[in-house]
Amino acid sequence: MKDRLGDTIERIGDNIIVVRGRRTSIPYRGLSGRRRIVFDKDDVDLLKASIPDLKYAGGVYNSWGKNTIAGKKEADIEMTGVDAGYGSSRYLMPKPNGRFLNQRDINEKRRVIFMGCDVAEKFYNLNEAVGKTLLIEGVPFTIIGLLEKKELSASFGSDENMRSYIPSSTFAALYGNIYYSRLIVSIKNADDAEYVQKRIRSVFGSKHRFSPDDEAAIRFRNTMEMTKRLGAVMLGFQILLGFVGGITLMISGVGLANIMYASIKRRTREIGVKIAIGAEPAQIRKQIIVESFLFSIAGGCLGGLMAYTIITLFSKFPVENRALQFFMNARMSINVWIATTIILVIVTFLAGYFPARAASRQNPINSLRYE
Repeated sequence: MKDRLGDTIERIGDNIIVVRGRRTSIPYRGLSGRRRIVFDKDDVDLLKASIPDLKYAGGVYNSWGKNTIAGKKEADIEMTGVDAGYGSSRYLMPKPNGRFLNQRDINEKRRVIFMGCDVAEKFYNLNEAVGKTLLIEGVPFTIIGLLEKKELSASFGSDENMRSYIPSSTFAALYGNIYYSRLIVSIKNADDAEYVQKRIRSVFGSKHRFSPDDEAAIRFRNTMEMTKRLGAVMLGFQILLGFVGGITLMISGVGLANIMYASIKRRTREIGVKIAIGAEPAQIRKQIIVESFLFSIAGGCLGGLMAYTIITLFSKFPVENRALQFFMNARMSINVWIATTIILVIVTFLAGYFPARAASRQNPINSLRYE
């Protein structure tokens, strides 16, 4: 589960910081304290020129409720205007036979669209959607690619599987947008997130004339913070599961020790006969310990098989809720299985050793009298 969560967080974006303009809360140099801060293309160019630590910087236009028609099917979709670099920074991987927006689409203001798989299904069969044309607010757009579906998809506000992306230049030309709804920044080093955010606040504070101490003027969200928070939650979850697993192994060890004692008790006469005819105590101990090892290895293999079967069965259940889909589609960790088996073998050794030692020290005469 931890590996899947890590994969999901990585696919949200490549060290992404989202920058949103808000309202100032502090009067500054004679200007009021309730001014709206908005960003345009010049702000993106300013970031690129001022902060060399950025891998990517771009603006995002966004609009909800765009009426879309394909044949006899009609629905409202969420439209997002982005540039060519947005796809790689946000890990928007296209399905085979499709592509994301490229620079030529931006330069020529092409009417092309890259769609999330869930929204595309409202109009077409996914295997046939690429190359089709649909009408968005009466304007024809050609589908150039579909998004490879994301689990627990997050686009800082909505589900990427339900979004549609067109060239930012086309969006601005069609809908008259000047200002972006947000800026997306990708940094080279995740450890520099706090520094980069301070630099962004300083750069925009100088241009838009708001106080460097006014934290309300612009707001940040980033995947690095999300990673830390979810990592802390998963660590707590792992500790809890580890504690439960440890208690379970302890109980199984006690149970196995009791089984071994009971087994030796039933075989008292057999062990006495072996000792009487010359069997060494080490041979008796070895036989019983080997038997306990076989039990533990068989139990570890059976447990792993059962876990794999349960995980496979759960993954087949149709679940609409995306959070439940994530947990229902868990992966089996080979490392955890190996570690659990090793612990089980150690516990089994201890559980089998002491009964074996007691059996090897039996008096053969008393053993032969045992009923």
